Amino acid sequence: MKSILLPFFLLIALSFSYAQEVNVDNQIYEVKNKKILLNGENVSETLNEEQKERILNLAKDKRDVLKQEEKALKDAKKREQQEEKYAKQREKQAKQEAKELKAQERERKAAEKERKRAEKERKQAEKERNRAEKAIAKKEKAQKALEKANDKLDKETKKYQKLKSKGKLSPNDIEKWEDKLEKLRDNVAKAQQKANRL
Repeated sequence: MKSILLPFFLLIALSFSYAQEVNVDNQIYEVKNKKILLNGENVSETLNEEQKERILNLAKDKRDVLKQEEKALKDAKKREQQEEKYAKQREKQAKQEAKELKAQERERKAAEKERKRAEKERKQAEKERNRAEKAIAKKEKAQKALEKANDKLDKETKKYQKLKSKGKLSPNDIEKWEDKLEKLRDNVAKAQQKANRL
């Protein structure tokens, strides 16, 4: 567009600097600085007032048209420059918005990553808490089993000694009681080992 406008501006500028050609009564007059020339000779003095005025008015009209065209071209060029300026501003704004969107996307991804990390840590902590609770429950169960085995051993031992001291046990019964108490002692030992392992 600029390459088209430049020669046109030069043409208009040249037309202002040189004479205006005016066609009156099949004669081509040149008007230059209020001098009227015909075939290169000044005929301003030989023309009557009406002819001079008519030729000068036509030259003025022609100059006015050229001035309007020049103004229209200047306005068009100014509009074109404005549009280029606005286009650059819009492009710059679009780049800035794209940059901001990328930054927001990065922040969103970072927040999502942080959320996932926190969720993973929370799940890990929950697993550890569950493991600890299960370990405590197992330990308590083992401790209760140990206490129950000890209580049973004590109870059966007292019962055996009571029966033995009263002389109510036969040698066969004594052997059965000894086996029974041995089994109870084994149970206590196993319960103690289990409780110690936990």
